[in-house]
Amino acid sequence: MNKLNNFPILPNDENTIGIIGGGQLGKMIALSASRAGYKTHLYCPKGDNPAETVVDEVTNGEWDDYDNLVEFSNKVICATSEFENIPSKSLELLSNKTNVVPSSLVFRCAQIRSKEKEIASKSGFKTPLWFLIKNTDDLISSINKISNEAILKTNSLGYDGKGQLKIDATSNFFEVWENLGSVECVLEEKLQFKKEISLMYFKSLDGSEGFFPISENYHENGILKKTTAPVNLNTNVEIDIKTKTKKLAQSLDFYGVLAIEFFELFDGSIVFNEIAPRPHNSFHWTLDGCNTSQFDILVRTICGLPVKDVKSNGKWEMTNLIGNEVKNYNLYKDQNYILNIYGKKNVKTGRKMGHYNKNIS
Repeated sequence: MNKLNNFPILPNDENTIGIIGGGQLGKMIALSASRAGYKTHLYCPKGDNPAETVVDEVTNGEWDDYDNLVEFSNKVICATSEFENIPSKSLELLSNKTNVVPSSLVFRCAQIRSKEKEIASKSGFKTPLWFLIKNTDDLISSINKISNEAILKTNSLGYDGKGQLKIDATSNFFEVWENLGSVECVLEEKLQFKKEISLMYFKSLDGSEGFFPISENYHENGILKKTTAPVNLNTNVEIDIKTKTKKLAQSLDFYGVLAIEFFELFDGSIVFNEIAPRPHNSFHWTLDGCNTSQFDILVRTICGLPVKDVKSNGKWEMTNLIGNEVKNYNLYKDQNYILNIYGKKNVKTGRKMGHYNKNIS
């Protein structure tokens, strides 16, 4: 059986879905796959991995443990990743043995901020003013071209506000550069915006595609705190960003689920922020707010099953439980809160420990 061209994939004893990464997204992917009748096999380094409790088989290995990766790939009919910072070389190795959705090309783009901004621009999206920074000379010359406060971000391996610092013309550039590890960065203008929104597009290996309703996001300390959905956008604006999203996806030969974050400015214009080729925190509300969640859709796309636009069953609010908030007993007393606790053993400041959804229609 040629696993690289074998779809649609139907649930049976021989068809096991591979999940790369052991966090909460991996756990929720596995639960959706299990409800759909599929077996699951997890690959992740040893650690505090909540996904290990809900899969059929686990292979613990580092991302550069190529022998273990090959053994894992031989046991799964297809594979998907729960986060985008897995080395593309590892994904390429897996791709030689089994279908990896989304592809290593997509993850390479998502891992490098400059690359995703370039492809966003080519797809027609407006981006913040930005500069590639390779040394302090680049930083000093570029900051003078940005009139407002700016954000310096490592060009790769940043998430949840990590790997970025706010700076302006009065900052100590040498100190800032050292604090971010003296690695290649992107400097971008800090925008004043009306709201941040998320769009999720999905495409199955059978060629069908669709969108979820758009989400609106609220952050605290660089971490997503709350999402409400659906959000009302001007119809022409919504059509425009969906058209450009399809163009971006086509340029990457994209399959799977793709979240894109945007800023809506006070003049109504939309500015691209970043992509995530995986399930996204801002669409956890779909677990209860839609008949088919983002995790259900991901399973369908990687198995080559038909997909279409998903509608919500009302207006919903998702709130992240961060750090010790998971210990708040009042949350457990209110049955209107639909709790999803991830089962992480170590409670840490700034760590996402769970979330709750609530119908606010």
